[in-house]
Amino acid sequence: MSFFNGIDQLPLDPILGLPILYDKDPRPEKVNLGIGAYRTEAGLPFIFNSVKKAQSLILNKYDKEYLPIDGLTSFLAVTIESIFGKELNQIGKERVYATQTIGGTGALRVGGDFLKKMEKCTIFLPQPSWPNHKPIFEKAGLNVGSYPYFDYNSQKLDFSGLCQAIENFPVHSSILLHACCHNPTGVDPNREQWKQLSHLLKKRKIFPFFDCAYQGFSEDFENDSQAIKQFALDGHEMFIAYSFAKNFGLYGERVGALAILFDQLESREKISSHICSLIRGNYSSPPLHGAQIVSTILRSYSLTKDWLNELQHMRDRIKEMRKALVAALLVQKGNKNLHAVFEQKGLFSFIGLNKEQVQTLRQEYGIYIPFSGRLNLAGLNTTNIDYVVKSLSAVL
Repeated sequence: MSFFNGIDQLPLDPILGLPILYDKDPRPEKVNLGIGAYRTEAGLPFIFNSVKKAQSLILNKYDKEYLPIDGLTSFLAVTIESIFGKELNQIGKERVYATQTIGGTGALRVGGDFLKKMEKCTIFLPQPSWPNHKPIFEKAGLNVGSYPYFDYNSQKLDFSGLCQAIENFPVHSSILLHACCHNPTGVDPNREQWKQLSHLLKKRKIFPFFDCAYQGFSEDFENDSQAIKQFALDGHEMFIAYSFAKNFGLYGERVGALAILFDQLESREKISSHICSLIRGNYSSPPLHGAQIVSTILRSYSLTKDWLNELQHMRDRIKEMRKALVAALLVQKGNKNLHAVFEQKGLFSFIGLNKEQVQTLRQEYGIYIPFSGRLNLAGLNTTNIDYVVKSLSAVL
């Protein structure tokens, strides 16, 4: 009798399973608008020239020894500066502790484990949110609730519903917030709404947990962390799970960090001891190469300039694809709610697709997107957009 008798076959991951289905589809016109990775106009992965230059610089410079449990010191310094920018001096660098993690996903899990260890066991997620948020926090042992975020009728932020929900959160619970380019909707609060949320959460004693995976894909790199800076200046303690996967194109390098902002300076060593204990009992120490790349680029004026220019090119191409998609759909369907899609930010877009429509797109047209209806606009290009628009128009 096998040791593994009785285990169930689990379904494919709703996001990472899409490339498997896509690869099995023999149709030449098929289009993958699923997994959240940038693609060029030619539909290919994009490697930054600045990353290539950085790799050549570090090729013979570093050994391959283990990093400390909390990661590469120079990488952690540039991460903190990336998040808080010029406001860091005002916030207080000594009030921020950061640890390197295995991608942004690892940062979320380490943060979730720490919340559980502190017996802060309830976290609320936006509805909808990235599908992996819920299992990450559930597997960390947290109670996972939700709050209204997206109004499917208007295709806009349900700000009143969000605020009403916060009023009913238990004191000292946590809230997961997307720092910018909300995944999957592309809908963010405006600056005034962020200020109101900061005030409300402070009043209700709710702990903010920011997920920052798309800095540089909305307005620009400096302004895309404005919500985090606002909360910090307003006196919040908080977690920030940060990913360099998208904005450096370092998906497979798994480059991330968890930054923790705290009030009392004596908390620093205590926080560090618990975080390092959690990491040691999990993956022991983080990967080296990707952190070296990020650190090399952000510590060089010329490489940073090159990288920001490449990031702007990516941001501009995504914006052009969004405009082209919505304009073509408006011609086909004339749905006024589609105008709201122009205001969405980042890689993703919601245009009102339901699960049945997504299934039809997969089966009849070979267009692969998650059942949430989230479109990855970077998967569009001048070659496939007409086919995508016609297919979407057929099911909307």
